Amino acid sequence: MKVDNLLKKGIEKDMEQIKAPLSLYTFAENIKEENMKMAMSVKVTNNAKKKKKRNFKFISAAIVGIGILTGSAFLNPSMAEMASKIPYLGQVFKQKPATQVMYERLLNENYQDIGITETPGDVVNYEVRIKGATEEVNRERENITSIVESILESRGYDNYKITVKANRSEYIPLTEEEKKMTELASILEKELKLKGYDIIGANPFDSEIEIRIPATEMRVEEIKADTFEIAKMNGINKSVKLDIIDTEVSARQNQWMNYLSSIGEGLASKKEFKVTNYGFSYKNQKMKIFIYTSMNQNDSFAKETVVKIKKEIQSFLSSEEVRNSIIGEETYELHITDKKKQDFQF
Repeated sequence: MKVDNLLKKGIEKDMEQIKAPLSLYTFAENIKEENMKMAMSVKVTNNAKKKKKRNFKFISAAIVGIGILTGSAFLNPSMAEMASKIPYLGQVFKQKPATQVMYERLLNENYQDIGITETPGDVVNYEVRIKGATEEVNRERENITSIVESILESRGYDNYKITVKANRSEYIPLTEEEKKMTELASILEKELKLKGYDIIGANPFDSEIEIRIPATEMRVEEIKADTFEIAKMNGINKSVKLDIIDTEVSARQNQWMNYLSSIGEGLASKKEFKVTNYGFSYKNQKMKIFIYTSMNQNDSFAKETVVKIKKEIQSFLSSEEVRNSIIGEETYELHITDKKKQDFQF
């Protein structure tokens, strides 16, 4: 039986008693990079007809394996005891994001053009959109709500509301200019890579052509010159700028985002933590984590709740699994704020 390092610590004796295998599934997701405190809204959708943003913001992919404890595991007393030794946020991390599970369940029920948005607040709002006229969606509302609710309840979440709406995204065709720039982006990436350059991406949509390269690629002037010539040969006369990326830092930030998304979901979805939002800032290999709450400084329960939040986060981030990851022993600052966004000093 293969069990990860987070489970191994302190439970070798339990493992010898377990007869039922622990089912593990893996899930991969792209994490969009952010570099500032922000309101976190998580969306899962399969609607390919939505108009794409034309600014070609670059997205780095971070792939992680996430194990999920199946329901059968918790029917076994030994397995349940073993799971109880995992910190709460560690358990959240080991499951697929709630929105992903919702999407898969609804897709399995043959719903189409599914869009799911998770927005933190005083309560977490799960908004589900599906294909169909309003009348059709109204007929399905009860069933969809029941599916989503069962997923959230199975995780012990109690701080949420569910809304169901018709997904009326319209297909907006590309303009001729957009078609031309889309084709040029593909040509630039292909031609520059054929010349042996290490290219992450190309964005010709703005007033300047932007080429994204890793910090290890040193042929800066050559890339700019070749990009200009390739564009000119394709009827585009724009200046060229380079966006130089430290790929190691990007990888670390993406790994942090995997952990922070679990922290956000786990804390905001339970009333006891009184968390309304979260954000982060990552600079100079130092992470600042911001946890926003609905509490006042003088609330009688504030200190106890803040201590509980700190304990959950610190326990998760100091776990063996996290320490063995790409972020290793990197330092972080934890800021837990009141409703006026003032830090608690507990």
